[in-house]
Amino acid sequence: MVDILVHILVTNFKYNLTDLYEGMATRRRQIALITDDFLVNRSVLPELKARKLNFVTLSPKDPIPFSVRAVITTEDEIDEIDFDIDKIIIAKKPSATVDMAQLLLERHKYEKIIIGIDPGKYSGIAVIGDGMVISVHQASVGRIEKIVREILSEKSAQNVVIRIGHGARLAGTQIINTLLKLEVPLELVDESFTTPDLGKGIRNQISDIVAAINIANLDGVPIDKKQIEPSRKEILLVQDWSRERSNGRSTISRRLARRVAKGELTIDEAISLN
Repeated sequence: MVDILVHILVTNFKYNLTDLYEGMATRRRQIALITDDFLVNRSVLPELKARKLNFVTLSPKDPIPFSVRAVITTEDEIDEIDFDIDKIIIAKKPSATVDMAQLLLERHKYEKIIIGIDPGKYSGIAVIGDGMVISVHQASVGRIEKIVREILSEKSAQNVVIRIGHGARLAGTQIINTLLKLEVPLELVDESFTTPDLGKGIRNQISDIVAAINIANLDGVPIDKKQIEPSRKEILLVQDWSRERSNGRSTISRRLARRVAKGELTIDEAISLN
């Protein structure tokens, strides 16, 4: 049920999601084995399966899915395949052929990557590569910088922008000020109407993820360091976060909580200083 719901939701925004698990989905790059040659299929398929790679098997006349980044075929069939010639591998020895296909997957470079973040205690994160949702996540404020660093190290692109929803003032301020050190352009997006009403019984992770996808798809206003003066309630909330983050071992002082609320320290930094 959840699988179907997410597919319907994101299809409305011209995106596709696969492999939903524990509130998280990943758009995987694929290898396509495109041939009608029985012997090639019989030799290459076991190698692809043994490595647990994400692949599809097609006939040369079949349309090639958007997710395909490398094609394996035969010399006799290559002229029938409409694909970038630099990403087509002629099948020879199975292990060497699949080695080359994997290398092409790792070399893939996007023209533009947009990271959309729906800020909150547990923020939704969506990564859009050249118009396609390629991964989604949900994370606490303290883990967002680590996740974004991993995304930037794993995925290559000529242009990268991070778009953050304007809601959740406290979480948004910390996220913005933490991500500034990555030296990636940040934009603040009006997130009004980006969170869908999914009804009772539907997990909150899904609405956070869809909101993050919508935020990534909206133009924002460039932003640098964000300043706020936290309220007493917000300072108490940060102290609650510190207890949760430290598994009940530490409650940071009001002074440190105020610095966290203003985005001057992360929760982890404040706990270490407490």
